[in-house]
Amino acid sequence: MRISSLTGLRGIAAVSVLLYHIPHAPAFQAFAIPLFSRAYLAVDLFFILSGFVISYGYYDRLMHNLGRSSYMDFLINRTARVWPLHLIVTLVFMARILVNVSGTQAIPLDLPNILTNLLMIQSWGWGTQPIAGNSWSVSTEVAAYLLYPLIAIMAFSRWAWAQLALCIGILVLVASSGRGASGPLDVNDYDTVLTLLRCLAGFALGVLTYRIRDMALTRSLLDGPGRFAAICVIIAVALMLPRGADVLVVCLMPALVLTCYYDGAAARAVMANPVSYHLGLISYSIYLWHPLVRDIMARVMGIAHRHGFVGHDWIFIAAMLVATWLLCWASYRLIELPGHKIIKWLQRGGRARPTPVEVAA
Repeated sequence: MRISSLTGLRGIAAVSVLLYHIPHAPAFQAFAIPLFSRAYLAVDLFFILSGFVISYGYYDRLMHNLGRSSYMDFLINRTARVWPLHLIVTLVFMARILVNVSGTQAIPLDLPNILTNLLMIQSWGWGTQPIAGNSWSVSTEVAAYLLYPLIAIMAFSRWAWAQLALCIGILVLVASSGRGASGPLDVNDYDTVLTLLRCLAGFALGVLTYRIRDMALTRSLLDGPGRFAAICVIIAVALMLPRGADVLVVCLMPALVLTCYYDGAAARAVMANPVSYHLGLISYSIYLWHPLVRDIMARVMGIAHRHGFVGHDWIFIAAMLVATWLLCWASYRLIELPGHKIIKWLQRGGRARPTPVEVAA
């Protein structure tokens, strides 16, 4: 069962990453939006959301009956959710490298890179590169899925406070490493384990957030009129602090997740409206596909400039946004949903899903 406000929050985060990445193409540098200059932190929000939502969907049925069968079922479910689209995007980006669509391809298509990308383990710190750039975070989340039982056991034990301290310590370590691209916490290098640790810390924070969701103190602080708006304002203020405050911003994100989980009127209005909810449904596709659409549109704009069509660059930005939406909606309907069904069908040995028997009221 989806929580509409959390689905919408994921959509807003995906669009934030898209807007953050637009000026990363040299042709679109003039379209940098200051409001989204630190939207690389939306990836940390994805990690926290994943830990929370996976706990919401799987904690009871996995951790209350933990064993080989339940664990494998959990992993297959997660694989069915993320691998089909990751596979298609990776193959398309491999073709992109071969034909040099953007003119600046530098990732070698050697055996280690190809194999680790197909297995979604490319960003675990052993030097292989993500072929589809944004897939680094998907790869690190796969590690979080594998470790989920251990993370959940500690999060629901009396040592949860130690896990919280460890998460914050890891985020501080990552932010102080000097490897951040656009900011201290923007670490996604392929040759360091810090990228993986960044994900695990955020994911574990999400699991811890799920644990405290129904505590009386948590609800008294975050469940009520004005709480969602107040948290949004506090995060906005934190984002205006120097970039060294990246860790502070991430530590505030669990509160945002909880206010959306409590589903108050303001959260529903902003995050559960039809547009936000729709963007949330296709957020995974938006996240993986948008760099390709951006780079192709940048090449198209360059060709147009060479033929004298100048002064209307906004048209190409608008076309890129529309093309991204159309591609991602098609991707969700034609790749994500069928891919999930196919893997689940294979898990059942080719048998149709049993029709549920209705119980008379």
